[in-house]
Amino acid sequence: MSKSTLGRLLPASVAMMVVLAGCSSTPTASLATLTQHQWSLIDATDADGHVDTTLSGGDRPPIQLSFQKDRMGVANACNHMGGDYELKNDRLKIGNLMQTMMACESELMARESAIKARLQQPLSVQFDPRDARLTLINDTGVMIFEPVDQ
Repeated sequence: MSKSTLGRLLPASVAMMVVLAGCSSTPTASLATLTQHQWSLIDATDADGHVDTTLSGGDRPPIQLSFQKDRMGVANACNHMGGDYELKNDRLKIGNLMQTMMACESELMARESAIKARLQQPLSVQFDPRDARLTLINDTGVMIFEPVDQ
């Protein structure tokens, strides 16, 4: 198979996996699931199914999400961010994110912009207890997290 054919098929394949994953019997993510751990980003793809190196590239520690009963936080971007959130029927909606205002190197500034853009749109939430992975999906792409303490 040629590289160009593979390049056209890969995004379609990833999109199909996301659709099928949405139809599977992935257990519901609960507030208890979110608050039980801090979550470390292990994989991110954009809307076309390409690896999003803005979120996961470089030699910096991966982005981490933490959830409390009514607040969430983002670490390992340029600035620390946090805000309120609502989890309802496997949909995660994050309110306005507040953040510190430090300047950082361009790679970290890009990481911060990328995670903020993804979190500002409602996310479909899936949790697989077999491998303790939390998957967040919206029109901007797919992010997969695992517990930090794993």
